[in-house]
Amino acid sequence: MDRRPEVHLRMLTSEDAPWLVEVDRTSTTNLARGRGWDEEKLAAELDEGVWASDDLWGWAIVVDGEPAGYAYVEGMSSGDGTMHIRISARYRGKGVGREVLSQLADHHFAEQTGLQRLVGRAHENNVPMQRAFNAAGFRMEARYRDSYLQPDGRYAAEWGYALTRADWEAGRHRADDHGYDLHGLTFVVEEVLADEEAHPAAHGMVFKFLQEGRRALARYAGGDITEGELAGIIVGDVLVYRYVQDFDGPRGLEVITGSGRARIQRRQDGRLEVVNDWTDDTGRAGKTFLLERRE
Repeated sequence: MDRRPEVHLRMLTSEDAPWLVEVDRTSTTNLARGRGWDEEKLAAELDEGVWASDDLWGWAIVVDGEPAGYAYVEGMSSGDGTMHIRISARYRGKGVGREVLSQLADHHFAEQTGLQRLVGRAHENNVPMQRAFNAAGFRMEARYRDSYLQPDGRYAAEWGYALTRADWEAGRHRADDHGYDLHGLTFVVEEVLADEEAHPAAHGMVFKFLQEGRRALARYAGGDITEGELAGIIVGDVLVYRYVQDFDGPRGLEVITGSGRARIQRRQDGRLEVVNDWTDDTGRAGKTFLLERRE
């Protein structure tokens, strides 16, 4: 099992300006805006204490003793502190983002009694950051349409997340009982056990999940199902849901509704597997096995 990296935050100093500018430049993508800092100006601001005030505080993210990124929180005097986080590519996918979010919560809620919420946004396609928010106990609260100007001139949406003081006091940011995180995952039907005449096997059907807390939504299509959507609640490792789908069968296009229970489990190879028992509203029933697609 891979060792979890050691992560801590320290106060930024003027000596950090060169690598901050470099991290910002090299980690800027279509999903994360660059700050475009001038090194000399940034160093002067750090030296003057601009980044260590009641309304703006900057942090160096240190992973296993090496600078790995930066975080800063602004607007704290309003009661809502807005977080900005950037982590070097080599340190992503190791749980660093979750730990940074948790440490930011521990520091700022403890030190600033007037702070009620820590908030942040993630590009609608930045699934790793969305999953980091979810893992750290942040709730998805909003979808901001056309709020992110991309390099090609088009606008994209962002998801808004927040952790409240009450969440922090309850230890939600450190809890490991958020259940399975399906958010942003893509599953592919590997095998279908069903009434072959009524519901032919739909190999290659793709499910895409969106999750907020215990609530989960999935959209899917494949085989004779031209469009489908399910929504439900995750209880432990079981998703209890209702669904509606367009079925293009021998009798033409039908709209089918039903319900189901999907048990979520982790395979030995690390991928999530969903064992899904469904029943439609006419009484037909079956079982499908969904497997998380490897990137």
